[in-house]
Amino acid sequence: MGQITFTGLASGMDTSSWIEALVSIKQQSVTTLQSKQAKIETSKSVLDTVKSSVSSLRSSIEKLTDAKFGGSFDLFAKNSVTTSNAGVVSATVTPDAARQSMNVVVNQLASSTVATSSFNAKINENTIFNKLSSGNAKEGSFNVFVDGKKHEIEIEEDENLGSIVDKLNNIDGVNAYIDNGKFYINSQNEEQIVVGSGSDKSNFASVLGLVRDSETGNYASFTSVSSVNTSDKLVDIFDDSVKGTFTIGNQEFTVDENTTLKSLIGNINSKSESGVNAYWDASAGQLVLKSKTEGAFNINIESGTSKLTDKLGYTSSDIDGEGNHVSNLVQGTQVLGDYAKLNINGTDIISSSNTVTSDISGIDGLTLTLNSVSKENDDGVIEPTTINVAQDSTAVLDAVKSFINAYNKTIETIDNKTAYGESLYGETTLTSLRNNLRRNATSAVDSADLKVLANIGITTGAASNSVDTSGVNKLQIDEEKFKKALNDNPDAVKQLLLGDNKGNADSGGVLNKLEKITEDSLASSSGYFDMKSKSYSSQISAIESSVKSAQLKVDSYKTRLQKQFNNMEQIIAAVQKSYSQLSI
Repeated sequence: MGQITFTGLASGMDTSSWIEALVSIKQQSVTTLQSKQAKIETSKSVLDTVKSSVSSLRSSIEKLTDAKFGGSFDLFAKNSVTTSNAGVVSATVTPDAARQSMNVVVNQLASSTVATSSFNAKINENTIFNKLSSGNAKEGSFNVFVDGKKHEIEIEEDENLGSIVDKLNNIDGVNAYIDNGKFYINSQNEEQIVVGSGSDKSNFASVLGLVRDSETGNYASFTSVSSVNTSDKLVDIFDDSVKGTFTIGNQEFTVDENTTLKSLIGNINSKSESGVNAYWDASAGQLVLKSKTEGAFNINIESGTSKLTDKLGYTSSDIDGEGNHVSNLVQGTQVLGDYAKLNINGTDIISSSNTVTSDISGIDGLTLTLNSVSKENDDGVIEPTTINVAQDSTAVLDAVKSFINAYNKTIETIDNKTAYGESLYGETTLTSLRNNLRRNATSAVDSADLKVLANIGITTGAASNSVDTSGVNKLQIDEEKFKKALNDNPDAVKQLLLGDNKGNADSGGVLNKLEKITEDSLASSSGYFDMKSKSYSSQISAIESSVKSAQLKVDSYKTRLQKQFNNMEQIIAAVQKSYSQLSI
């Protein structure tokens, strides 16, 4: 008997490949389900894209149909205002303004009240030199040359300007003095005087701003010199009595040992309740407060626990017989502002402010800003500024253009996604929605004076010899024709677009009908997009369950095959073993 042999582990067959081949046949049912699921998921995603486009269309329509809410929502009620000379009068307008034209002549601008401190910080004979320039003035020597002869002056520590004047006047041919905050060094008899040299130790000439007159040869401070610097502490400028609180406008301020003139000014200007702008007039050596509000009104200034406003000369405070603190304004420290004077269409008007609101002019919704006084022309006649209030056609035009763009995109998107071979092909409800939009956009409105959108410059594209007819499905606008229609008869344009704008499809307006169509399709639960999306989700969920069930069957089939082939291998192995033990 011949010898029987087996290859491989036992049977010599590639059982693993057999199992994979058999399982792959069963796996095709799962793959088919997964492909179907992917297709539905794609359709759902594309549907969301179409929904987004329709939602954008609805939003663009609402920009116009929201006119039913009135106020700022009504683009047709918006006004624009133009001025023939904004340098004289500029203007703003609200929907409340009547559409009209008017001539305005500005005879006088309103001015603000100015409070000027009587405290005089200009230099004088008692001013200590080395305190000037925030303490940066240097003592030491400086030179004066008279007809070429050098005279050295020594400035000592804590020396005042009066002493320096005396030293200069002891030089033959020199006449020095201080007047109104300026330092003067003149020649007595036309001597040639030169102040300063490269070897000077003191910065006397620069601190006092001495400038030589090229014609006379005399020296004088370029401007009045302040003995106070904004970086100086208020307690050093005055004394400790300025520490405490005081009030400007409706704002309370506090002075402590570290408060400088500069920080105080910054604090005043940062507080809106102060009602003023503050600045330090260095040439005059005075603190100036200018009211932010024009008109003949006092600036409220009150001393408190601080004596600063008394020291500056704004107030005079005392304790009355009952021990109460009393603060009074010092007369003459405030120059009251003035009123604006203008004429509108022959009527004289006085305003406390250069901002003339409707309660002053009597013209609802119009605010004028007076920028300068009206000028005379070459014939000596004052030129009025023409203010024209009209409908803001730009706002309506922009909204209509936005609607047209959104409409065209929606029609194009639906056409593309429902075309043959596309994921939403055969969605008749969607194509019906598209046809309904186009039909209502191009149909006549019997209840309106203007019957169709073409009457206001909105038309479909012209047909061509091309087989591509997509252009005729899109809207386009003749902007000039639209603006003319809006200008000539704004109510008729509004009626064509909005009808009575009551929010239903029977109210007449083109846009109102389109809004109803889009809202119905987008409605939660009952709208096409929501219902279709839920249907897709339900199908996807059902397929997912089927995929899981089918995959379990495939996995079970594979396990069964593996077990059967394994048993076969074991039987073959046993037979081989028994055969090898036979002795033939």
